[in-house]
Amino acid sequence: MFEKVIRDSVHGDIYINEEVVYEIINTPEMQRMRRILQLGGAQFAYPGASHTRFSHSIGVYHIVGMFLDAPGFKEVNHKDRVLVKLAGLMHDFGHGPFSHTFEKITTKSHEAYTADIIRNPQGNIAPILKRFKIDPEEVIQIIEGVYPNKAVNLLVSSQLDADRLDYLMRDSYNCGVNYAALDIKWMVRHAQVVDDKIVFPKKLVYAIESYLLGRYHMYKQVYNHKLSIAFDAMFMVWFKRLKYLFDKNYQFKHLQIVEMFKEIFNNQEIPLDKYLNFDDYFIFEIFKMCAAEDDQILADLSDRLVNRRIFAYCEFSDIKVGEMKAKLKEAGYNLDYYFISITPKQSLIYKDGIIDGKDERIYIQNHNKIQSIQKLSLLTDSMKEINEIKLEKKYLFPKEIV
Repeated sequence: MFEKVIRDSVHGDIYINEEVVYEIINTPEMQRMRRILQLGGAQFAYPGASHTRFSHSIGVYHIVGMFLDAPGFKEVNHKDRVLVKLAGLMHDFGHGPFSHTFEKITTKSHEAYTADIIRNPQGNIAPILKRFKIDPEEVIQIIEGVYPNKAVNLLVSSQLDADRLDYLMRDSYNCGVNYAALDIKWMVRHAQVVDDKIVFPKKLVYAIESYLLGRYHMYKQVYNHKLSIAFDAMFMVWFKRLKYLFDKNYQFKHLQIVEMFKEIFNNQEIPLDKYLNFDDYFIFEIFKMCAAEDDQILADLSDRLVNRRIFAYCEFSDIKVGEMKAKLKEAGYNLDYYFISITPKQSLIYKDGIIDGKDERIYIQNHNKIQSIQKLSLLTDSMKEINEIKLEKKYLFPKEIV
């Protein structure tokens, strides 16, 4: 029997029992994931948050395997087992630099790039899959949630899936916080497939509540940390200045900048072969190139991103907003780039119902009935109250002005 072992900081020994999986891990497409940080701007708040999409993808593969080993999944056939483990391994292939941050300036989602990378006949993935008699389109169907076996789709993408279980544990561990100390073995062991749904027994309600609260606290303290939000906002104004200069026919010292970004500047799709060259290391090199440009705004914003001179993140009354704008103008700052207003995305505990055509419920078996956890949880009122909170607008500007 084929077997390789990967030692993981979160799960311990991870056993690779499929030769096709091992070959995929050693492709350039998978190795690129080593150069995509999992948490983007959160690295500036948590020094240990330097883990990558590579380790996360291996972890998702592992947790999918844990589900499949549970008694409640014994009816899943061999073909679907291999397909869903591959889907877990490759579900993040399409992420660009700083994960979700880069996606804000492209015309195509990371999910669409993931599908393109897997099916690309000139790439490494499709030929390997076909050599093992595996249809790349079926792997893509699971990632996109449209594979005929609905239960295996849910292992990769649902409100309680292998993806979320791994990133919560991994992000918590690497950030040095303890919001997501999940009883994962207990939850996975009792999961079962009922009527194309993943269902948990009633005795797991408290463990799932802990998972939901842990995820909520991770969003509040890590994913929506003010430094992470500020980094994203600064990246956007940095790119705004870059594109402005391109549109004004500015002569960049480094022609590579224009060559690599020309499709994005023109709102076109980045060709796949070029997209695969984009990673965190590459963008930091672009920041360093731009820091040497003659344009003062681009050079300053680039230096700030390289050297963690992140903007302050505050709430103001309307009067103080006016005062701050006047202060920035007086100091010579261009408000288009040095005064940013944003409304942070709401952090939710739980989404109940059909969202964008997808069933987002976590199902509990209560005697002979299968119900959403919201019907049984003591947190239901809190879930509703938190979901209805309206977040105030925030303002970002250079710290040295305060």
